[in-house]
Amino acid sequence: MPPTRSELRARIDRLLQSDADFEGFVGDRFPEASRRFTDGMDRVRKTNILLQYADPRLLAKHLRLLERSPRAATTPAEGGPIKVLFLASNPTSTSQLDLSREERRIKERLVAGKHQRVIDVVARWAVRRSDLQRLLLEERPHVLHFSGHGSGRSQLLFEDDDGNIAPVEAKALVDLIGILKHRLQLVVLNACDTDPLAGALVRHVACAVGMRQAIRDEAAAAFAAAFYEALAFNEAIEPAFRLACIALEIWRIPEEQTPVLRVKRGVDAMTRRLAA
Repeated sequence: MPPTRSELRARIDRLLQSDADFEGFVGDRFPEASRRFTDGMDRVRKTNILLQYADPRLLAKHLRLLERSPRAATTPAEGGPIKVLFLASNPTSTSQLDLSREERRIKERLVAGKHQRVIDVVARWAVRRSDLQRLLLEERPHVLHFSGHGSGRSQLLFEDDDGNIAPVEAKALVDLIGILKHRLQLVVLNACDTDPLAGALVRHVACAVGMRQAIRDEAAAAFAAAFYEALAFNEAIEPAFRLACIALEIWRIPEEQTPVLRVKRGVDAMTRRLAA
């Protein structure tokens, strides 16, 4: 049974006490309501609009995450910038993906708000299998993000010198990450059928995101943009992941069950934040 309006109103007033927090919350998560706000409109009227246009179950989910996780605004940022190494690979013999849209949407969200963390996305395109080790050594990222194709055999499909498929096996990638894991805290495999590989990678990194099945371009880009935006607001990894999945629901992209978060034994992803 969905919560009542009075229950939601009380939780909104308790969790979002400042006007800036309230308007940021609504603008990021419920843009249809936010567009109806006007200059000079008081907080009571804005709350009424939010309650009118927001799905009560989705609103309750967002508020519950705020209750369960320490607020980003009250948590000091941990160190300097976070580096994300964004590796894009789309061999010519595979279906062509709009990988540039994914990178563009991530960067747009990272410059749009008043974030608590600086996240620097370093993108590398048409990545070959032979480039992987060198790029990890050169960049030493905090987050490794792969955008492209996976296979049902726990492989990532990179390119060879001619642009053809050059798969990297799960064991090779796990072994590579095991040696070059310095600073690396999170791996995001934004490619089809990568959940088993994500599960193997948490032997060495705190958290990894994979996909339990095929995922469309639109869903992959929307999920990634919302996930990194939440991390930039200094949300912990699991709340950021959940917010990104909820974002797919809000935008009516029916793939919110496709991303999977895997967590290393002994790590509390509800409180674990990226650290520079």
